[in-house]
Amino acid sequence: MHEVIHAAPFRPFALCLADGTRVDVPHPDFIALRPGGRTAAVVGRDDSLHVIDVMLVAKIDMGPRPRQESSAPTKRSDRS
Repeated sequence: MHEVIHAAPFRPFALCLADGTRVDVPHPDFIALRPGGRTAAVVGRDDSLHVIDVMLVAKIDMGPRPRQESSAPTKRSDRS
């Protein structure tokens, strides 16, 4: 999970727990995980607090990849 939290660029993700609960993590500032620890704390956008035993995370659903800005010049048609 550490790799997902600190990925660059960050992709929003959801923790899907064994009981069916889904906890969204829209930004790395919304989650705290001690390295090597078994507990994660996730703050919801509504200021709710989820304390999660990471051993109960059944899967991690990744959000869409961030759109990459094109560095190629845009094609212009030069008409006179």
